[in-house]
Amino acid sequence: MKPLVRPGAGPLLAALLSAVAASAQATGETHWPDVTAFAATLAEHDLAGPYDELRGVLARAGELFHAQCVSSATESLLREPLAAPARALAWTDAALAAARSGPPDLFALLQQAAALRDLPELPAELGAARRAHLAPATASLGARLDVAEGLCRDAAVELDAAFAALSPAEREQLAAELPALLQRFVADVYVLSVERFGRAFTERIAKVDQAALLRAAAQVAPLLEPDFWLPLAGAAAPDVAVERPAGVDGELLARRDTPLGPILVGGPGPNRYALDALLIVDVGGDDAYGAGPARATLAHPIGLVVDLGGDDTWSAPAPGSSDPCGGQGGAVCGIAAVLDVAGDDRYAAARVAQGAGLCGVGLLLDLAGDDHYDGDALVQGAGLFGVGVLLDAGAGADVHSAGMLAQGFGGALGYGLLCDLDGADRRTATGRYPSSYGTDGQFQGLSQGAGVGLRGLGGASPQVAGGFGILLDGGGDDVDRVGEFGHGIGYFLGTGIARDVGGDDRVEAARYGIASAAHQAVGLVLDDAGDDRYEDPFTASLGGTWDCSVAILVDAAGDDRYHGAGITLGAATITSFAALVDGGGRDVYATEDQPATAFGAGGHPADVRNRVRSVSLFADLGGGADRYPPSGLVPAPADGLRAVRRARHRFEDREAESGVGLFVDR
Repeated sequence: MKPLVRPGAGPLLAALLSAVAASAQATGETHWPDVTAFAATLAEHDLAGPYDELRGVLARAGELFHAQCVSSATESLLREPLAAPARALAWTDAALAAARSGPPDLFALLQQAAALRDLPELPAELGAARRAHLAPATASLGARLDVAEGLCRDAAVELDAAFAALSPAEREQLAAELPALLQRFVADVYVLSVERFGRAFTERIAKVDQAALLRAAAQVAPLLEPDFWLPLAGAAAPDVAVERPAGVDGELLARRDTPLGPILVGGPGPNRYALDALLIVDVGGDDAYGAGPARATLAHPIGLVVDLGGDDTWSAPAPGSSDPCGGQGGAVCGIAAVLDVAGDDRYAAARVAQGAGLCGVGLLLDLAGDDHYDGDALVQGAGLFGVGVLLDAGAGADVHSAGMLAQGFGGALGYGLLCDLDGADRRTATGRYPSSYGTDGQFQGLSQGAGVGLRGLGGASPQVAGGFGILLDGGGDDVDRVGEFGHGIGYFLGTGIARDVGGDDRVEAARYGIASAAHQAVGLVLDDAGDDRYEDPFTASLGGTWDCSVAILVDAAGDDRYHGAGITLGAATITSFAALVDGGGRDVYATEDQPATAFGAGGHPADVRNRVRSVSLFADLGGGADRYPPSGLVPAPADGLRAVRRARHRFEDREAESGVGLFVDR
């Protein structure tokens, strides 16, 4: 079977990596610890050999575990773990710059999604169109709608190209399979081991031209520029009333019927929209959006909404509905987008909503207000075989709640980004789906910067590597709560990144949470500043890994508190690398018990089986008076200590060194 992604995006990824040098040492006002410098420290303590041996195995993870479409960006992080924080800083700096551009540079965000997914670079002329299509303030409403209709026609051509390799029957089959696969995935991460979603499905999904999907999204990106539409805010009603189609209440300023669906312009008062439309532009008022607006399906491949003001309410089908797409910038086999310019808005949906792409591209840009987002699964910046972006650019106090696969989730062939630029935000992705480990009172998460692949259970099951999931917060005192596998985590050759630029934040997670990774994956948490608190009293967290993975937590500054358990606080197991690096402040470290794998100590009997040692790193560089828990480790963690940690285990009849690590407090 051919790879699901064809190689050839090397120059684009190389261009992204070239930004590493500029971001490795400093971002804005905060000096970042140079984690790469620890290569010399490892060599000083005769640990360079084990680190290099481990890197050699990690670099071949995709080959060793027979995965399709491993991202070259993920491979770069596995190949050189100590360089991973600098690379993640460069990528998230670029995304922040695009989000903070006035207005947000959506084209740049799509370009990054292409690079990290090994897709060809988007044509430069599409980026230039971002400004070229902006009409002068004197342009008529009709002229603006002409531009909008033309751009949508161009996007439809790209969508036809995206699915051209599938017969009409195959398209229908794929459109039916995708929601069913999502339903199964919510219940069982080993979804490709189910016969229905095995090799035949992956062969169909491989025929989709993912680059064409992104080009289609780039075609309509100029329509998500607020300056294009803001001159309409004071538009007067026409002399003759515009006839409303079914599913619309309130005044319309214009209506245009096109082969791709209607284009509607709503007046300044309250309106209600509950229909599939190509484009809705609403110039003001407290509006209500039901099922239909800003969603894409095979039957209705483009759905866009631009709302210029008002406290709006969005509702969509509940879980279990026959409708596979919740809208609000949710796309299944198409392109869907929302631009909301102002107002305190409430979004409620089930699945594939609020900036989510399931074999499509879904975008939600909310530029101001105290907003509430509630969804179930594959929501709030989530991509599975597609791209999903939720950008909240205002300084409001926002609330995000979801079940799982949310808030920066990148599944197979996926890219998901949740970016919130400012405000004291509350994010929750737990409490709805019980723990996959049967842990009482705990729940699934797979959210908040989670890159997750589709892993088989052996035999003939195909395996598809994970994508990129990114949670990016630009500031504010935030609270994040997430279930198992959440907050900067990777699973099966996926990469998850959680980056917080400032504020006194609190993160609460469960098993495999807060900079964790399992099964050949990468999980990274980066915090620029603030007095932060990390709570995860379950195993494999806070820089803890399992099975040929990389997990790193770097907190650059602040008086921080860390609470972990089991494999935690810079502990690697089963041919992995793990690190916790704190750059400054007076910090408090606590553990639920006295784990043997913590504070730079790692190793596992499977390391003896694999004949490759795990490598662990714990470094507190702040020079402050830190507090450590009682520990059975020798020597015990303490201020001013530098110690090499070595572990031995037995596998069958062989006993050998299984892990090496370094503890540094200075």
